Amino acid sequence: MNLVAAVRRCKQALSSGDCRLVVARDAVLVFLFLLAVPLLLGLVSRMSPLVVFTLIVSTLVLQATAAVVGLSLGLHPVVVLALLTSVAVAVMIGVLEVCHLFAGRSRLARRLIRKTNAKTGRIDPLRRYGVLVLIPTIWIPGIALYGTPVVSWLFRYPRIPSLLCMVAGWVIAVIVIMAATIGLVRLLLPASPG
Repeated sequence: MNLVAAVRRCKQALSSGDCRLVVARDAVLVFLFLLAVPLLLGLVSRMSPLVVFTLIVSTLVLQATAAVVGLSLGLHPVVVLALLTSVAVAVMIGVLEVCHLFAGRSRLARRLIRKTNAKTGRIDPLRRYGVLVLIPTIWIPGIALYGTPVVSWLFRYPRIPSLLCMVAGWVIAVIVIMAATIGLVRLLLPASPG
């Protein structure tokens, strides 16, 4: 299935104008969080655009461990956290939108949703904690940044609470990685006598 077929399906589900508006809104949000916000953060923090693009690509490839790259470039941890989180939000919104666009057309996706709904009703923690399970899910290697929005979509969690929980999990993961990185550097490099 291609993008044109997915947009046609969206038009069938919503009015043509609403579908275009949803796709355009999400495309603008992805652009803002993927490029505009990081470049603005870089400008405010006096980073070169090359460093900003390095961190964007590092986040897309290394996910939360891209924090190590940011710290190794000598950037303040708060700037690294903000930039990585912005890129992560862009990915989350983008993956969720792709899932929504292609879901209505795919028999496999519909079957997967049906099976997931049938099984999740029997799993007590999923019923009890709901959308909050996304916080630790984003820490799981192999699922992490790209898979957690798919999990959210499969379980049909509401979009805004899902994004908030995924961002919370992401922030915790990045902070833990930065703390471990800073702790290892301090452990390996003894303090200078002062």
